[in-house]
Amino acid sequence: MDEELRIDTVRLLRSLNDLGKIGRREGFKGVTRLALSEEDGKARDLLVSWMEEEDLAVTVDPIGNIFGVREGTNPALKPVLMGSHIDTVIDAGIYDGAYGVLGALEVIRRLNEEGIETRHPVGVAAFTNEEGVRFQPDMMGSLVKCGGYPLEKAYERKDDEGVAVKDALRNIGYLGKGKIDPEAYFELHVEQGPVLHKRGVEIGVVEGVQGIAWWRVALRGEANHAGTTPLDMRKDPMAGTAELYAGMLEYVAVKGNALCTVGKLRLEPGAINVVPSLADFTVDYRSYDDATFREGKTEVEKRLGEIAVRRGLTYEKETTADAQPVHFRREMVALVDASAKRRGYSTHRLPSGAGHDAQFMHVICPTAMIFVPSINGVSHSPGEKTEAADLEHGANVLLDCALVKAGVKKES
Repeated sequence: MDEELRIDTVRLLRSLNDLGKIGRREGFKGVTRLALSEEDGKARDLLVSWMEEEDLAVTVDPIGNIFGVREGTNPALKPVLMGSHIDTVIDAGIYDGAYGVLGALEVIRRLNEEGIETRHPVGVAAFTNEEGVRFQPDMMGSLVKCGGYPLEKAYERKDDEGVAVKDALRNIGYLGKGKIDPEAYFELHVEQGPVLHKRGVEIGVVEGVQGIAWWRVALRGEANHAGTTPLDMRKDPMAGTAELYAGMLEYVAVKGNALCTVGKLRLEPGAINVVPSLADFTVDYRSYDDATFREGKTEVEKRLGEIAVRRGLTYEKETTADAQPVHFRREMVALVDASAKRRGYSTHRLPSGAGHDAQFMHVICPTAMIFVPSINGVSHSPGEKTEAADLEHGANVLLDCALVKAGVKKES
């Protein structure tokens, strides 16, 4: 391998900025490309056009995942994939997900420019609905691909407007029929946390991904007058929600290796002087430790039941995500570490706090992740920023890792 081979940083930045123009909304500083929206469709079209410019064979699978594959010298071998996602949260930055996809595309561009042939095909992947804002579960594309969620069930999932996933895929023209069976998968990503930036480290070597469990809960009580109903006579679902959240925050603080968040809350009837009759809310629980993850999920459901009984409430709950902690294969982690050090980059090993498509690709093939620093740990925000040099470093490591796994054809 030629260690001097580097990606074109200027071109990578231009691609990120061009993609980042899609999804701009009046009144917002960032980008909004919710999964399978019109904006997501336009971003997909642009990505596919770039893939076709590089003579990649483009395949779309039944859940809308996009794969652009460059031929290898041995057509019997499976492709080495690199990628991430291009959907965003509301008012996002331009790097989350897109960096992994466009960094992968930049690797392909450099291989084409240098005329480098690989034994395995090498490809770019863009997975559907990683963020899970419009449709749940999150990471839907990789989850379905890896057999963790039934395709037909995914098709039936609806957004807040009642639009089903299958209809949304059809509307933007990405209801495909193709299939890709990968040899390995690499995901390049901004850290979305403060660790690398605070430590002054150039490359994060990701050892695995935290387990993530999501619930949607409807806690029901009895609407009543806020001024005339004594506290001990109330059936207040908001009080129950607050008790559950406060209790779980105390629980994870004691554990020290878990997190819990109530990120979305809606009350009915929603009046200042009325005890609510309904609290509709979400719970997000995470841990990298297998036992803590398992025990914490049980704790959430046990506390919810106890609170409902004690406060005279009823409830319905739906588990909308349940991804176990993932520990990447040691040889894949070592490959990222060695590739970074060969380039002279400083490294730090860490688990990912955020969920990624890599945690599901890990189920079907050897998988690794490469992190670069997020300035002050900011992400899911227009303030998301990573230095150009760090973007280059991460993509160079991706390039090296892909070439190792794909095998460079030797000159005869």
